[in-house]
Amino acid sequence: MVGRLGRGRSLVIGLVFSVVGVAVFAPSSMAVVTPETEASQAALPELLDKKAEATARVQRCFAELGYYKGPIDGKANDATWTAHWFFKTEHGLKAYSNFLAEPVRKKLDELCKIEPVAEPEPVAEAEPEPVVEAEPEPVVEIEPEPVVVLEPEPVIDSEPDPEPEETASPVEVETDADEVDVTAALEPEMELELELEPVAEEEPPEPPEPPLPSTRLDIECLPEDLIGHLRKAHGDGVRARACLSACLPSPAGLSQSQLDDMQNRYGVTWCRGCLQIEAHLSLDDVRRIEREGNLDLCTTPPRQLPRPGIGNGNIVKSFTRIRELYRALPPAAEDEDAIAVIIGNGAYDNLPAAATARSDAGAMYFFLTEHLGFRQDHIIDLRDAKKADLERLFGAAPGSDGELARLVRARPHAKVIVYYSGHGATNADHSETYLLPVDAEPYREERGGYKLSTLYANLAALKAKSVLLLLESEFGRDHDAHLLPPNLPETTSTALPPEPLSTVTVLAAADRGQRRLIDTRYDIGLFTRYLIEGMAGRADLYPVGNGDGMVDSAESYVYTAAMVRLSARKTFGLLQQPVYSSLTTPVLSNPGVADPKPN
Repeated sequence: MVGRLGRGRSLVIGLVFSVVGVAVFAPSSMAVVTPETEASQAALPELLDKKAEATARVQRCFAELGYYKGPIDGKANDATWTAHWFFKTEHGLKAYSNFLAEPVRKKLDELCKIEPVAEPEPVAEAEPEPVVEAEPEPVVEIEPEPVVVLEPEPVIDSEPDPEPEETASPVEVETDADEVDVTAALEPEMELELELEPVAEEEPPEPPEPPLPSTRLDIECLPEDLIGHLRKAHGDGVRARACLSACLPSPAGLSQSQLDDMQNRYGVTWCRGCLQIEAHLSLDDVRRIEREGNLDLCTTPPRQLPRPGIGNGNIVKSFTRIRELYRALPPAAEDEDAIAVIIGNGAYDNLPAAATARSDAGAMYFFLTEHLGFRQDHIIDLRDAKKADLERLFGAAPGSDGELARLVRARPHAKVIVYYSGHGATNADHSETYLLPVDAEPYREERGGYKLSTLYANLAALKAKSVLLLLESEFGRDHDAHLLPPNLPETTSTALPPEPLSTVTVLAAADRGQRRLIDTRYDIGLFTRYLIEGMAGRADLYPVGNGDGMVDSAESYVYTAAMVRLSARKTFGLLQQPVYSSLTTPVLSNPGVADPKPN
C-alpha cells in the first residue's frame, strides 16, 4: 500500500507539472486565435476592399466628367492622379492632395450622376485593446479544468495488486503521450499566428518613384502628342506625365450650336470651370494669380479681334530685352562649320506689314552670334528680300545651285540654320505652300511666291551634316489684320514636307493657315521667343529634356510647342500649334545645365 500511494503521488505531481507547463506557454500562442483577434484580422481585407471601391467610384466620376480615360480598376494609377490634379485645379480644391478627401468627394457627389458608394471612413476600428484584455481569460479557464479532473483516482482504484512494476510503465507512457499531444495542439496555433501576420502587412505595395530632378521647368505635364515625340527620340524612359486635353474659353457672340459644331469638327474643348477675364495679361501674371488665388483663369476673346501684339517700332529695345532669355548661357566657342541664313520680311509692297519680322530676325542674329558660336562672316543676313533674292540664295528651281550651296560645298561638315520671318501663303486649291517675298501680290503666290517644295528639295541636296529650317510664318490665304477666335486652321495643306527628309529638320510656328501670335513682352513672335529660350538651355530641363547638357531638335520643338500652346491659350484665349518634321534628332546647342528661373 505504501508503494501504491507513493506511485499515486508521483503521478498526481507529474500531471500537475504538465498542466502548469501548458498554462505557462499557452498565452503567447493561444491569444492569437481569440474571437477578438480573428475579427480584427478579418477587418483588414474589408477596409482594403472599401478603399478600392471608393477609388473605382472616383475613377468613374472622373471619366464621366471627362478627366479620366484609364481603366476602372480601383487602383490609384498615374492617370487617376493626373485627373485629380486637373479636377481640383478647376474646382478650387488645390489644397487637397488626396482624391478621397471629404471636400473632393462632396464635390464629386454634386457633379457626378453615379450613385454614391460607402467610403472607407472607419480606418481605426481594428482595436488592439480587446486582444490584450482577452489573453488571460482563456488561460485562466484552461488551468482549473485539467487540475479538477482527478485522473489519479481511477489509476489508484483500478490498479491490480500484483506486480507494481507493470502498472508503473503504462502510466509513464500515458503522461508522455499527453505531453506530446499538448505540444502537437500548440503547433497549429503557432502556425496560425504566422499565417495571420502577412495579412496585417498587406497594404497597397506601390514602389516609390525615383525622385524628380531638382532643376526643372514650371510645368507639371505635357500633351500626349509631344510626349510621343520625346519617346521617339529618347526611348520609353521619358518620365513626363501626360496632360488632359486643354480647354479654351468660348468666344463671345457664338451660339451653343456653333460651339458644338466647332467641338465636333475640330475637337475643341470649351472650358467650364475657369474664371473668365477680358483683359490681356502676360503668361507670368496669369500663372502667378492662379497660384496665389488657387483658381484657374482664362481670357475670353471677342467674336473678332485685331491680331494680338503690335510692334513698338523700337528694334534696339527689343534686342536689349531679348537678351534676358539667354543671358545665363555661357558663350560657345566659334564653330568654323556653322553657317546661317536669316531673312526678315516685314515691309511688303502690296500686303500688310509683318509687324515683328525685323525684330524676329534681329533677335535670332544676336542669339546665334553672341552665344551659339556663329561667326558673322558665316551668316547671310537679309531684310525685305524679293523673289530674285530668294532664287539667288536657294536656287530658282529644284536641283539648281544657289549662294548657300556654294558656301556649304567649301565645308563638307557644315551645320546649317535657315531662319525666315515673314508672310507665307497657300494657293487656291491648297496644293502648294509658299514663302512670300516683299514684292509679292495678293492671291498671286504662284507667280510671285517662292515654293516651299523647291526650298526643301535644294536644302536636302546640300552636302551638309545637318540643316535646320525655322519658319516664323503663317500659310493661309488672307493676311488681314484681324483673326477669328479661336484661331482654327483655315486650309488643308501643310507647310511641312510630305515625308521627313534625311538631313533636314523643320520647325514651323503654325500650320494649315493658322495665324501666328506675338509675345507682347519681347515684341517678337511667340514661336521665336520660346525657340530661343529653349535652345538656351530650358529645353533640357524636366519634364521636356533629359538633363544631359545638350538640346536636340526633339527637345527644342517640344519645349517651344508646349510653351506656345500654353501662352496662346492663357494670354489670348486662342490656339497656336507649332509643327515639326525630322527623320533624325540632331543636337542644336550645348548649353550645359541651365539654372531654373520662372517662365
